[in-house]
Amino acid sequence: MHGTADSAGGSKAAVARARAALAAGDHAGAFAELRAAIRPQDDFTEQARIARAFAKVDAGALGLRPLKVAVLAGSTVDHLADVLRFWLAASGFAAEIYLAPYDTVAQTVLDPASGLYGFAPQVVWLFSTHRDAGVAVEPGATVAEVEAAVDAAVAERTALWRVLAERLDALVLQNNADIPADDPFGNLAGAAPWGMRTALRLYNARLAAAAPAGVAVFDLDHVAGLWGRARWTDPRYWHHSKHAFAPDATGTVAAAAARLLAGAMGLGKKCLVLDLDNTLWGGVIGDDGVAGIALGTGADGEAFVAFQRHVKALKERGVILAVVSKNEEAAARAPFESHPDMVLRLDDIAVFRANWSNKADTIQDVAETLSIGLDSLVFVDDNPAERDLVRRALPTVEVIELPDDPAHYVEALARAGCFEAAAFSAEDRRRAGYYADNARRVELKRAAVDMDGYLDGLVMVATVGGVDDFHLPRIAQLINKSNQFHLTGTRLTEREVERLAAADDTEVFHVRLADRFGDNGLIAVLILRRDGEDLHVDTWAMSCRVLGRTVEEFIANEILARARRRGCRSVVGRYVKSPKNALVAGLYDRLGFAPLGGDEAERRWSLAVADRPDGWKTHVRVAEA
Repeated sequence: MHGTADSAGGSKAAVARARAALAAGDHAGAFAELRAAIRPQDDFTEQARIARAFAKVDAGALGLRPLKVAVLAGSTVDHLADVLRFWLAASGFAAEIYLAPYDTVAQTVLDPASGLYGFAPQVVWLFSTHRDAGVAVEPGATVAEVEAAVDAAVAERTALWRVLAERLDALVLQNNADIPADDPFGNLAGAAPWGMRTALRLYNARLAAAAPAGVAVFDLDHVAGLWGRARWTDPRYWHHSKHAFAPDATGTVAAAAARLLAGAMGLGKKCLVLDLDNTLWGGVIGDDGVAGIALGTGADGEAFVAFQRHVKALKERGVILAVVSKNEEAAARAPFESHPDMVLRLDDIAVFRANWSNKADTIQDVAETLSIGLDSLVFVDDNPAERDLVRRALPTVEVIELPDDPAHYVEALARAGCFEAAAFSAEDRRRAGYYADNARRVELKRAAVDMDGYLDGLVMVATVGGVDDFHLPRIAQLINKSNQFHLTGTRLTEREVERLAAADDTEVFHVRLADRFGDNGLIAVLILRRDGEDLHVDTWAMSCRVLGRTVEEFIANEILARARRRGCRSVVGRYVKSPKNALVAGLYDRLGFAPLGGDEAERRWSLAVADRPDGWKTHVRVAEA
């Protein structure tokens, strides 16, 4: 997994090309050169070279989301900061990083005057390892004594979480314990109930169980296993400078953390786009027929089944599946319909495209059909020419480098870490189904002649509700994930949402939508604030899956109704420009609000409540109580 002479040469050439791009003022081009030249598993020399070059790139010019990250560690992590900043950029963030003084975690958290609170981070990374997890177990200890020691160590962490929650509106990223490879008790360390490996495994399980909303556990032990436990630590670096993991693992640690933060903060990937021939099965369906493809029997056949099982599991946790294949459609569908060893079936696929078109064009069509951005897509294809074409034509699409041997397909996709998440809910499980239903709506719309008839035929029913324990995670998730239909770009933690919902001058409500194709789930979140006789729309975030279906008009009617109930004379709307929300720049104009002024970055509008006694026409009706 270490860098090679070839990769070193490649990164040096990439740095030279990046410098040339910067000299021409092309910061995006420079970043693209650097990103293409490095992998998380490349050694520290390579990581540092790329990170130094990236330091000259204006991250603000890349349209990335600003993010302030504080790292508090009981070991040396100075070498991690620049590499982390690069991998956060690769995951969509323009990061500013604060490093607390070495081994001052508790002091930094507990001291209200520490630099941590002046920095006001959005993420606090508590970078602990097995060395400072605080688990102390005597050889031969009873099970009760082991559990007490573990619970005490977990309690130390939860106490820090509570202080951070009181003083900051920040996501806490908490490492679990990396279980060491070497122990004087050898096998007993993991086999005896009092062994240190046994105790650390229990610590990791109880730490995960104790983590509340607002705390995400970073599975450092898993990262250590991926890197290779025998070389995860280097005693020379620990004794010399207190590096808790081998410097060559820096890229792997930084990339894994960046991907987890992307998932936690709404920048994770949503859709896996799959080729078929030699990707989901061996052979070419058009030539070999259903009976002739490699699937289920033989080493290759078993490998393709294993890959399909992995893909199916992704779908079950909410990842949308799409097919883009150069094939005749009937032939491409045949294995899904009749091959006994197919794990995936047609109803697992939200969008199925089999044609002879350019794959980049077809992938764009998939994104449009699903109403998601190209940067939400991950593309898997065994053909390196197709991968290269998509990379060049659609640089925001994540393209997985598949190995030649299908036995390693699962590993390649899993280690790319594209679908990391900090939590999982029933709503997440249903998400793939929501998008599949929406794809059918889009197909119906394309075939429709009369738009009003199409919308009436959807039979849309909305349910409006507030903030409760069930909906809170999805409300915060939608606020933080929505980019295109998000008028102000507000980002809020669950705790902030709860505080706003409890305030007398603020209303937080959500909208769920169902139609004849199925349940769309929670599709919109609104935060309204009263200021005198005005009701301000502070936040309006909505799923792009329901655009163009008069849901906006339905929500505008709901806003007016709430303004009337509060005795407000006008509604004030605001638009704050972001790299992705140009789609809604004209929303208030379209709804008939009067401009109040502003500039390109931020504008405001107002509407007198009395001017809209009948509201707006909508094809959405309210669910009966």
